[in-house]
Amino acid sequence: MAGSRAEKLERLVRVQRQLERMAETLLSQTLREQVSVDDTRSALVDAVGSFDPVHAAMSRNYAQRFQRLSAKSQQLEGMKTVQEKRVLTEKTKADRLADQAAAAASNEERTAADEALLDLLEASLRHRASG
Repeated sequence: MAGSRAEKLERLVRVQRQLERMAETLLSQTLREQVSVDDTRSALVDAVGSFDPVHAAMSRNYAQRFQRLSAKSQQLEGMKTVQEKRVLTEKTKADRLADQAAAAASNEERTAADEALLDLLEASLRHRASG
């Protein structure tokens, strides 16, 4: 695989940023699902508190549904915590790789400049020696 260290690190940075975006997408899906569950729970609470006879007849079903939604909400909360940590980890990795890539590019530029100066000096010395 040809390429300088800086180029390889830049490719790694792009891959790592993609992993970061994927983790953010999973987190956003979890957050949307959490909002949906919370809205449904709120609607169930309103229905149970209603004086409508239809809702009174369904109160047992509503209570069971509310219990399942509460369990799902707790599960989503745990998932959210894990996913937030993953997003932070992926971002930190990408930032570190970006710093390493910048340092590698700087080192390569400095090395190239040094080599160009040495070539110029050698050419100058050869010119003096032949002249």
